[in-house]
Amino acid sequence: MTLSEIKGILEKLLFPKRYLSDQTAICLEALADKTERTGLLPDHQNLADGARIHDILNFSRDVIGKKVAENTREAYRKTSLAPLMTYGLVVRHQLSTNDPNTYYRLCPGLAIVFSEKDIRQREKLINQLKLTPTKPKGRTRKVSLTSDIPVRIGENQIFALSPGEHNLLERAIAETFASAFLQAASVVYLGDTAPRIGYQNRVLMRKLNLPIDTAASLPDVIILSESECRLVIAEAVTSSGPINAIRFEQLERFTKGPQKLGYKISYVTAFPSRHVFRRFVEEIVWGSSVWISSEPNNIIHFEAI
Repeated sequence: MTLSEIKGILEKLLFPKRYLSDQTAICLEALADKTERTGLLPDHQNLADGARIHDILNFSRDVIGKKVAENTREAYRKTSLAPLMTYGLVVRHQLSTNDPNTYYRLCPGLAIVFSEKDIRQREKLINQLKLTPTKPKGRTRKVSLTSDIPVRIGENQIFALSPGEHNLLERAIAETFASAFLQAASVVYLGDTAPRIGYQNRVLMRKLNLPIDTAASLPDVIILSESECRLVIAEAVTSSGPINAIRFEQLERFTKGPQKLGYKISYVTAFPSRHVFRRFVEEIVWGSSVWISSEPNNIIHFEAI
C-alpha cells in the first residue's frame, strides 16, 4: 500500500488534517509490515508484531528511502504516533514511562483494513472505524466514535458496541488483554452500556454451560482460551463496579457450569489507568486480578495464601 493510499484511508477516517503527513503514513505502513526482519524486540518476527520508534525510523530509511535522523524520534512520537493513539488507531505497549522497549501496534480493526484486498469490503471496514473529534469543552478536547466502537471478536469479524469510555475499555479487554495473556482467545460475551443485548456467542455459551438469559447480572466481558482450558470473567471499571466480595460470589455462581466442566476461571477487574485503580484498590477481592489498560503487559494478582 502506498503512502498516498494510506493517507487516503486516514482522510476517510476523518483523521485530523494537521497530522495527515507522509511521516504519519510511514508509521502506519511500518506497523502493517509483515516482512520478517532481524534486530527487533525478542519474539517479534516483523514490525506488525510491534515496532519501537527506532524500528520505524529504520523502516523509513531502508524501505521508504527517506533520510531520517535519529533525533527526529520525538517528532515521530508527538506529531504522528501520539495522534494515532488518541484516535484509537495505534496501541502503545509500555511497561514504564521511560521503558526503552516501548513498542507500537496497529489497532486490530485498522490491521484488518490494511490486510483486506477486496476494495468493497475494505470500504465497509473503513466506515466501521470512522472517527471524529467532538467539540472541545474549555481546554479539554475529547475524541469519540461517530457512532459505534468496533471490536474485533474473531478472525476478520467485528462487532460494534455503542460509544463511551466503558465500552472502549471493554474493547481493550477483548483485543489487548486477550492477546497479551491468552492463547488463541475467543470472545464469548461483550456487554453494552446502551440498552442493547451486546454480543453473545451462544454456541460457546451453551458449550460452557453458561446462562444466556440477557436479564441476568452478566459480567462485562467473557473470553475463552480453549487450548488452555481457561475462561476469563472481566469487569470494566471506569466509574464503578469492581469485583468485590459480593460481586465475586455472584460471578462464582455464574461460572458453576464451566467449573464443573474443568475450566480454570480467572476473575479480572480492568481499569483504564492507575488513577482510577487507586480509587477502588481497597474493594478488590482476594482471588481475583487487576489489569490496567494503560500498562497492558502487566497484571496484578490478589492471591489468597
